[in-house]
Amino acid sequence: MKEKILLLLLFFLPFTGSLMAQVPISISKNTDMNFGTIAASSGGTVVLSPSGSRTASGGLILPSFIGTVSVAQFTVTGEPRYTYAITLPAYFTLYESGVGPATMVVTAFTSTPSFTGTLSGGTETILVGATLNVSGSQTAGSYTNAAGFEVTVNYN
Repeated sequence: MKEKILLLLLFFLPFTGSLMAQVPISISKNTDMNFGTIAASSGGTVVLSPSGSRTASGGLILPSFIGTVSVAQFTVTGEPRYTYAITLPAYFTLYESGVGPATMVVTAFTSTPSFTGTLSGGTETILVGATLNVSGSQTAGSYTNAAGFEVTVNYN
Protein backbone atom coordinates (compact mmCIF):
# COMPACT_ATOMS: atom_id res chain seq x y z
CA MET A 1 0.00 0.00 0.00
CA LYS A 2 2.86 2.40 0.75
CA GLU A 3 4.20 1.92 -2.79
CA LYS A 4 0.93 3.06 -4.39
CA ILE A 5 0.71 6.21 -2.25
CA LEU A 6 4.33 7.08 -3.01
CA LEU A 7 3.74 6.66 -6.74
CA LEU A 8 0.71 8.96 -6.64
CA LEU A 9 2.67 11.66 -4.80
CA LEU A 10 5.52 11.48 -7.29
CA PHE A 11 3.07 11.70 -10.16
CA PHE A 12 1.44 14.93 -8.90
CA LEU A 13 4.57 16.63 -7.55
CA PRO A 14 5.92 17.91 -10.91
CA PHE A 15 2.64 19.69 -11.67
CA THR A 16 2.42 21.57 -8.38
CA GLY A 17 5.89 23.12 -8.74
CA SER A 18 5.02 24.91 -12.00
CA LEU A 19 1.87 26.65 -10.74
CA MET A 20 2.50 30.33 -9.98
CA ALA A 21 0.11 33.08 -8.99
CA GLN A 22 -0.02 36.01 -11.40
CA VAL A 23 0.39 39.46 -9.86
CA PRO A 24 -2.75 41.53 -10.60
CA ILE A 25 -2.24 44.49 -12.91
CA SER A 26 -3.24 47.89 -11.54
CA ILE A 27 -3.16 51.53 -12.65
CA SER A 28 -3.09 54.70 -10.58
CA LYS A 29 -3.26 58.35 -11.64
CA ASN A 30 -0.31 60.58 -10.72
CA THR A 31 -1.07 63.81 -12.64
CA ASP A 32 -4.18 65.36 -14.22
CA MET A 33 -4.22 66.57 -17.84
CA ASN A 34 -4.23 70.36 -18.23
CA PHE A 35 -4.23 72.20 -21.56
CA GLY A 36 -3.16 75.51 -19.98
CA THR A 37 -4.23 78.99 -21.07
CA ILE A 38 -5.76 79.38 -24.55
CA ALA A 39 -6.93 82.53 -26.33
CA ALA A 40 -9.63 82.14 -28.99
CA SER A 41 -10.65 84.48 -31.79
CA SER A 42 -12.61 81.63 -33.41
CA GLY A 43 -12.86 77.86 -33.06
CA GLY A 44 -10.04 75.37 -33.44
CA THR A 45 -8.11 72.68 -31.60
CA VAL A 46 -5.23 72.40 -29.17
CA VAL A 47 -3.20 69.20 -29.38
CA LEU A 48 -1.34 68.22 -26.22
CA SER A 49 1.15 65.48 -27.08
CA PRO A 50 2.25 62.84 -24.54
CA SER A 51 5.62 64.67 -24.42
CA GLY A 52 3.83 67.80 -23.14
CA SER A 53 4.13 70.01 -26.22
CA ARG A 54 1.08 72.00 -27.37
CA THR A 55 0.06 73.08 -30.85
CA ALA A 56 -2.96 75.19 -31.76
CA SER A 57 -4.93 75.34 -34.99
CA GLY A 58 -7.79 77.42 -36.35
CA GLY A 59 -8.43 80.67 -34.49
CA LEU A 60 -6.70 79.59 -31.28
CA ILE A 61 -3.62 81.26 -29.84
CA LEU A 62 -1.28 79.90 -27.17
CA PRO A 63 -0.29 83.04 -25.21
CA SER A 64 3.15 83.49 -23.66
CA PHE A 65 1.55 83.07 -20.22
CA ILE A 66 0.73 79.39 -20.62
CA GLY A 67 -0.63 78.68 -17.14
CA THR A 68 -0.35 75.07 -16.01
CA VAL A 69 0.22 72.60 -18.83
CA SER A 70 0.51 68.90 -18.02
CA VAL A 71 -0.16 65.56 -19.64
CA ALA A 72 -2.02 62.94 -17.65
CA GLN A 73 0.41 60.57 -15.99
CA PHE A 74 -0.39 57.06 -14.70
CA THR A 75 1.67 54.30 -13.08
CA VAL A 76 0.97 50.71 -14.08
CA THR A 77 2.06 47.97 -11.67
CA GLY A 78 2.05 44.23 -12.25
CA GLU A 79 4.06 41.12 -13.07
CA PRO A 80 7.65 42.03 -14.11
CA ARG A 81 8.40 41.60 -17.85
CA TYR A 82 4.74 41.07 -18.79
CA THR A 83 3.22 43.13 -21.60
CA TYR A 84 -0.13 44.84 -21.33
CA ALA A 85 -2.68 46.56 -23.57
CA ILE A 86 -3.65 50.22 -23.04
CA THR A 87 -7.21 51.35 -23.78
CA LEU A 88 -7.86 55.11 -23.94
CA PRO A 89 -11.26 56.83 -24.07
CA ALA A 90 -12.81 57.92 -27.38
CA TYR A 91 -13.83 61.30 -25.96
CA PHE A 92 -14.27 63.20 -22.71
CA THR A 93 -16.43 66.24 -21.89
CA LEU A 94 -15.20 69.26 -19.91
CA TYR A 95 -17.69 71.60 -18.22
CA GLU A 96 -17.33 75.33 -17.57
CA SER A 97 -16.42 75.73 -13.88
CA GLY A 98 -16.97 71.98 -13.56
CA VAL A 99 -20.77 72.17 -13.96
CA GLY A 100 -21.56 73.86 -17.29
CA PRO A 101 -23.65 74.90 -19.13
CA ALA A 102 -20.80 75.47 -21.63
CA THR A 103 -18.75 72.40 -22.59
CA MET A 104 -15.68 71.42 -24.60
CA VAL A 105 -14.89 67.95 -25.88
CA VAL A 106 -11.51 66.24 -25.63
CA THR A 107 -10.81 63.63 -28.35
CA ALA A 108 -7.96 61.79 -30.11
CA PHE A 109 -6.25 60.50 -26.97
CA THR A 110 -2.65 59.31 -27.46
CA SER A 111 -0.18 57.74 -25.07
CA THR A 112 3.45 56.84 -24.54
CA PRO A 113 3.80 53.93 -24.64
CA SER A 114 1.20 53.58 -27.37
CA PHE A 115 -1.28 50.65 -27.30
CA THR A 116 1.11 48.18 -25.57
CA GLY A 117 3.49 48.56 -22.64
CA THR A 118 6.02 46.31 -20.89
CA LEU A 119 6.38 46.09 -17.12
CA SER A 120 10.19 45.86 -17.22
CA GLY A 121 10.70 46.04 -13.45
CA GLY A 122 7.07 45.50 -12.52
CA THR A 123 6.06 49.14 -13.13
CA GLU A 124 5.80 51.55 -16.03
CA THR A 125 4.63 55.14 -16.47
CA ILE A 126 2.01 56.02 -19.10
CA LEU A 127 1.85 59.61 -20.39
CA VAL A 128 -1.44 60.62 -22.05
CA GLY A 129 -2.16 63.57 -24.32
CA ALA A 130 -5.25 64.49 -26.36
CA THR A 131 -6.93 67.10 -28.56
CA LEU A 132 -9.11 69.84 -27.08
CA ASN A 133 -11.91 70.96 -29.43
CA VAL A 134 -12.89 74.63 -28.97
CA SER A 135 -15.97 76.01 -30.74
CA GLY A 136 -16.13 79.46 -32.35
CA SER A 137 -18.60 80.65 -29.72
CA GLN A 138 -16.82 79.10 -26.73
CA THR A 139 -17.53 80.85 -23.43
CA ALA A 140 -14.38 82.04 -21.65
CA GLY A 141 -13.75 80.25 -18.38
CA SER A 142 -12.17 77.35 -16.58
CA TYR A 143 -13.29 73.94 -17.84
CA THR A 144 -12.98 70.76 -15.77
CA ASN A 145 -14.53 67.38 -15.11
CA ALA A 146 -14.12 66.10 -11.56
CA ALA A 147 -14.97 62.54 -12.59
CA GLY A 148 -11.83 62.25 -14.71
CA PHE A 149 -11.38 59.97 -17.70
CA GLU A 150 -10.69 56.25 -17.67
CA VAL A 151 -7.53 54.53 -18.89
CA THR A 152 -7.70 50.74 -18.82
CA VAL A 153 -4.80 48.26 -18.79
CA ASN A 154 -4.97 44.47 -19.22
CA TYR A 155 -2.30 41.80 -19.57
CA ASN A 156 -1.76 40.57 -23.12
